[in-house]
Amino acid sequence: MKARFVVNPALKGTSGVESVHTDMLLLCTVAGTELGPTARTVDESLNGLISRQLGKQGYNGEVGQMLSFAAPKKATVKRINIAGLGEMSDRLPRNLCKAISLTVKDALDRGLTRLSIPVMPHSMSQIKLKGQAKIIREVVEAALVSEEYRSREGTFEVELICSKQAARFLEEGLAIAPNLDSVCCLDDDDTE
Repeated sequence: MKARFVVNPALKGTSGVESVHTDMLLLCTVAGTELGPTARTVDESLNGLISRQLGKQGYNGEVGQMLSFAAPKKATVKRINIAGLGEMSDRLPRNLCKAISLTVKDALDRGLTRLSIPVMPHSMSQIKLKGQAKIIREVVEAALVSEEYRSREGTFEVELICSKQAARFLEEGLAIAPNLDSVCCLDDDDTE
C-alpha cells in the first residue's frame, strides 16, 4: 500500500473541519482539558455526539487512549477517532507520534483508505507545523511498510487540514525525507 498526502487549507478559525468528507477524522485531546476549539466545532455540528461518547467511555485524554466510533449517516465523515496526547509536556512530539500510529493502524484494520487530521498552528501546539507534518508522514509510511500492511494494494490518503497560512509549512514538512529506521515512537518502550 502506498501513502498519499494532501494538504487542505480548509480551516477558517475553528471551523472548516466539520465539512470535510473522509473515512476517518482524527481529533487529538490533551489530558485534563476540555475539547479544543476544532473538536468543539465538530462536536457542535454533530449535536454533542463527541461529548456524549467521551462521557460514556470515561475518556480522559491520557497518552495511548483512543476512542473510535461511527459518525451519524448524515455526517461528512464515516468514523471519528479521538486520541489522547496526555498532559502538555516536553514529550508531546512522542505522544503525537503514538496517537497517529494508533489511528493509522485502526483505519487500516477497518479497511479505510482516507484519514483526515486537523493540524493546529504552532501557537496551539508545542510542535512546529513542519515537525507535525514530518511526524505524520514518518508514522504513516512506517505503518504501510510494516509486515502487517505492506502487501496490501491501493493507496492510503492522509489529508492534513489547516489554515491557508499553515499550508506552505506543512508541505515543507511533508517534503522532508522520512527516516523509517527511527520513527519517534514506534520502538519506544516508555522507559525514559
